[in-house]
Amino acid sequence: MTPAARPHRPALRQVLRGVRGRMFLLLLVASVPVVGIASANAILGYESELASGRRTATILGDVAAARHGATIDTLQQTLTGLARRPGLLAASAAGCLPVVRALLSLYSDRYANFSVLNDEGRLLCSAQPAPAGRSLQQEDYFQRAVAERKFVLTPFRRDMAGESVITGAVPLIADGAVRGVVAGSLLLDHFVRDEARSQERAAQRTWLVDRGGVPLPLTKAASLDLPPPAVLQRLIQQPGAVTLEARAQGGAEFAYASTPLAPGLRLLVGLPTGEIRSAANAVLLRRAFELATFLLACLVVIVLGADLAIARPLRLLAARVRQWRPGAPFRSQPLQGEPDEVRSLERAVADAAQAISAREEELRNALRQRDLLMAEIHHRVKNNLQIVASLLNLQAGRLRDARAKAEFITARDRVQALATLHRHLYTNQTFEMIALRPFLEELGQQLFAALGERPGQRIALVVEADDLEIVTDQAVSLALLVTETVTNAIKHGFPDARSGTVTVTVHAEGEGVTLTVRDDGLGMKLDDEEAGQGIGLTLIRGFAQHLGGEIEIRGEGGTELVLRFTLRRREAEPANTEHMAANDGAAG
Repeated sequence: MTPAARPHRPALRQVLRGVRGRMFLLLLVASVPVVGIASANAILGYESELASGRRTATILGDVAAARHGATIDTLQQTLTGLARRPGLLAASAAGCLPVVRALLSLYSDRYANFSVLNDEGRLLCSAQPAPAGRSLQQEDYFQRAVAERKFVLTPFRRDMAGESVITGAVPLIADGAVRGVVAGSLLLDHFVRDEARSQERAAQRTWLVDRGGVPLPLTKAASLDLPPPAVLQRLIQQPGAVTLEARAQGGAEFAYASTPLAPGLRLLVGLPTGEIRSAANAVLLRRAFELATFLLACLVVIVLGADLAIARPLRLLAARVRQWRPGAPFRSQPLQGEPDEVRSLERAVADAAQAISAREEELRNALRQRDLLMAEIHHRVKNNLQIVASLLNLQAGRLRDARAKAEFITARDRVQALATLHRHLYTNQTFEMIALRPFLEELGQQLFAALGERPGQRIALVVEADDLEIVTDQAVSLALLVTETVTNAIKHGFPDARSGTVTVTVHAEGEGVTLTVRDDGLGMKLDDEEAGQGIGLTLIRGFAQHLGGEIEIRGEGGTELVLRFTLRRREAEPANTEHMAANDGAAG
């Protein structure tokens, strides 16, 4: 096979077949631990850079939570102290009012109002102007303080003066029962002012989030800086502090830290991490570039060194081997500096070339001898078969029973078909394959002559066959099958000097072949039980089965036999032996 006719191989496999490719592969395998360690370090550095955003957000959240949590704690302590004041519920409105107003005057920049309600939710006194006895039983802080019997906070709301506040409430419990509620409203502006005075708010966004999930920005934070609603709900529903990274509603990357200040109130801190991620990506890319440059330099050095020291001497040796032709001496031309292994290989090639030349001459002689023997064998078999056919013909001439004589004539025709096959084998000089068309033409003329007919007179013979070759074992079955069908057509299809045509066609369709034997005679009665069980039809089906095909017989308007089978390729000697054994079994 020439280089141009070699089948296409995948590019990677083609590269790895050479020394350079294999050296390249070995270097890649050897560099796997180095690449693994360097990659692990780079990834750890990258993750550490990214984690710095979460750590910073956590620290900022803890600092802000400590600052604003102290404000909530102060509110709780103030309300608790007010609730423990003796006689607070027993005092009249005139006695209660100075207490809450004095308390509000002390922290007017932090609180919006203080009020006291009895157990029915009616207002006893309020630091803001409000009618005494007003029912506030439906207020959220009153109901929750009574129900939970502890300090509670409301969602963000507006008080009677229109101020944005968050209200805390503490129940007054005496003798195990709630006797009233003390409430205080904390100005939300106080959180904003307190956050504005802090020193840790450089790039962070800070929100207070109430129990209903409503965020209150304490810094210059846009609504698009908030996490998506689903992420925000997950943050405020956690029982403790939580930190995570997510994309804000505006698409920017943030690290969010959520810390509880009190039941129903959380602090949310958001820190942009886009610059941090960009810096981490830059570090990762730089380390990957350094590693790739180092590996590339190593690969170049190894590949060039392997090419000069090993691959080039081998290529020159391969070129000399390709130029060598059997029968000619192999010229050894060792190069200076080439490896000892290449020199040893060159000497081995020279010795092998000499041995091949000697062996080739022996094989030529053996092949010539085999061809002579095979030709002689087929010639002798043909002669013997013709002798057998002559003996059968003589014996048939001595018989007076018409049916017995016909059987002998049929056996003679089959033997003569095999003799014709063997003659084609030794004249074709292949001994394994024969040309199908000339064989069928000669076989048909021979069958006509055996039955006393001459093609073209009363009955015409038409052979249409593609240029095909068929192996010996298939040729035997095909010859006997054609003998049976053509003989039946001449004998039974054209009685009483009836004229017509017998057509034999063979056409190839890829690996498949279609054989058709058709006559325009009387036609076969396929529904006749005796005709369907005759030896001729039994042999035809047996030969078709041996060919590995499917047979179809039609008996209207003449008889037509169609056989489809697959041509076998020339096989090795053991396979031929098996087919010969199969032929013997079929013949038996």
